[in-house]
Amino acid sequence: MKKTSEPTFIIIGAMKSATTSLYTYLKQHPDLFMTHIKEPMFFNNLNKHKDFVVKGRKPKKITTLKEYYSLFNDVKKETAIGEASPSYLYNKQCAALINKHLPKTKIIAIIRQPVERAYSNYLHAKRSDREPINNFEDALNSEEKRIKNNWSPLYHYKAQGFYYKQLKRYYNLFPKEQIKIILFKDLITNPEKVTKEVFKFLRIDNTFVADTSKKANVSGKPKGLFGWLIMKMRKYNLIPNIEFGRILPKFMISIILKMIYAKPDKISNNFVAKLTKKHYQEDIKKLETLIAKDLSHWL
Repeated sequence: MKKTSEPTFIIIGAMKSATTSLYTYLKQHPDLFMTHIKEPMFFNNLNKHKDFVVKGRKPKKITTLKEYYSLFNDVKKETAIGEASPSYLYNKQCAALINKHLPKTKIIAIIRQPVERAYSNYLHAKRSDREPINNFEDALNSEEKRIKNNWSPLYHYKAQGFYYKQLKRYYNLFPKEQIKIILFKDLITNPEKVTKEVFKFLRIDNTFVADTSKKANVSGKPKGLFGWLIMKMRKYNLIPNIEFGRILPKFMISIILKMIYAKPDKISNNFVAKLTKKHYQEDIKKLETLIAKDLSHWL
């Protein structure tokens, strides 16, 4: 199969861990190409014929290698070529499929405190009108039943936080030199430093300074009638997929977002600590050894 270019790196996840922000920062580099479609999710769908339960309209899937490689047709002289599909981390088959078709590609994963990630995931589903349950803890208690009933991984809030077993699949197949792990907190608090580290990892000019002033895809909840209408229109893909940052000034986008979304209710530290101890303590301790990073602040 003829292909002009293929990815030299892939951002594999995790969902709601600022992968969209990193995608936005990286694509500014002149030596780096990112696919126009931010989340191709190709390796989730390769050789798959399974339809998950998901509320709202389903996006078109990319299912063939020809379609996938066509995403990189616009590559010119860029030496770092990538895509970002957060669902690759959680999916059990993706590590093996990526290794089979792209064994030399570099792997980047951003991981977030698992309970905080789960709550942000839940808010994201609520914001897009895809989550019918109005209480986070009730949604968590429904998770096992939903998984048995073939609900989309979008609703696997708790299960997506077991990073050790998810990343172990990649460490078993790829040399550790090809894998870079980023902590969500580091990217949020010092995006310029982390972005430069990624540039260095990808072997491109790491003196380039990207504009990291804006966080992308931040969770919120619809506010008022206008917010409710926007939520419904987004759910059924009635709003075109336009990068409004290219055509509107930042202050206008900020005003619009404040009109549409209210700040979500915060999850209590006690609740985070309780769920972390109950579900993730063992996984986090194994993860620390695997990735050689201190995660004591998660506990």
